[in-house]
Amino acid sequence: MDSQTPVAKADTSSPVGSSKRQGKVRDRALQLGVVVAFFVCWYLFSLTSMAGKAGMPKPVETVLELVRLGGTAEFWASVGDTFLAWMLAFLISTVVGIPVGLILGRSPRAAVSTHFLIDFLRTIPAIALIPLALLVLGPSFAMVVVVAAMAGIWPVLIQSIYAGRQLDPLLFQVSRSFRLTRLDRLRFVLAPDIMAFVWPGIRLAVTAALLVTVAAQLIGGAPGVGTSIQNALLSERPVTMFAYVIASALLGLLINAALVWLQEKLLWWHPSVRGKNR
Repeated sequence: MDSQTPVAKADTSSPVGSSKRQGKVRDRALQLGVVVAFFVCWYLFSLTSMAGKAGMPKPVETVLELVRLGGTAEFWASVGDTFLAWMLAFLISTVVGIPVGLILGRSPRAAVSTHFLIDFLRTIPAIALIPLALLVLGPSFAMVVVVAAMAGIWPVLIQSIYAGRQLDPLLFQVSRSFRLTRLDRLRFVLAPDIMAFVWPGIRLAVTAALLVTVAAQLIGGAPGVGTSIQNALLSERPVTMFAYVIASALLGLLINAALVWLQEKLLWWHPSVRGKNR
C-alpha cells in the first residue's frame, strides 16, 4: 500500500455507538424514575391515617435526619461495625466455601456422602441460629460474624461444588502441553473457569451476609446499624429509625456497585460481561 494513501479512521459516532449511549441513558432514566416513584409512594402513604398512627415519617424528614446523622461519630461507628462484621463474614464464607466446595465437586464419593448433610443444614434459616449464638457468644461482634457467615457460606459452597464438577479435563491437558507452572496453571487456566461458576454464589453470599448482619445486630444487640435501629424504635424516634434503615440500604447499594465493578475486571472475558461492554 502506498505510504501516502490516507487511512480511514474509525467513526466514533456510528449508529451502534449512538444506540449504546442512548440505551444507557434510557436505563439510567428508568432507574431514576423508579426511585422517584418510590419516594412519591412513600410520601403519599405517610399522609394516610395508618401511617400517622405508626408514626411513619415523610421522606424529606428522613433524608434530613440522615444528613444530620452523617455528621455524628456515633453514626459512622455503627456503619463501621456493620461493614466490618459483614466483611469478615463474607471472607469466611469464601475462604471456607470455595475450597471445600471444589474438593466435594472433584470427589464423587465425598459429594454423595455429604449431600444429605449439606441439604439439611442449608435449609436452616441463619436468623434461627441467633438465639443459639447468643447463648454461646453473647451479644458480641463475634456472634454477628458467625451467624452472617453461616448465611453466606451456602451459596458459595453450592456453586463451588458445581464448579468442581464442571472442570473440563481438557484444560489440564492443555496446561500440561504448554508446560505451564502450577501458579500459571491456576491463575490463567483454572481460576477463570472456576470463577465463572462461583461468582453467582458470591453475589448471593454478599446480600445474604449483609441482611443477616443487620438482623443479628437488631435482634442480638451487638453494636452496629441494627442496634441503632432497635434503639431508635425503643426510644420512639421513627425518623431516626428510618434514617438508619436508609443508611443500611445505601451500604448494600455501595457494596453491590463495588462487586459489579470487580466482576467487570475479573470476568471481562465472559460473554455476559462482554455483551454489556459492546
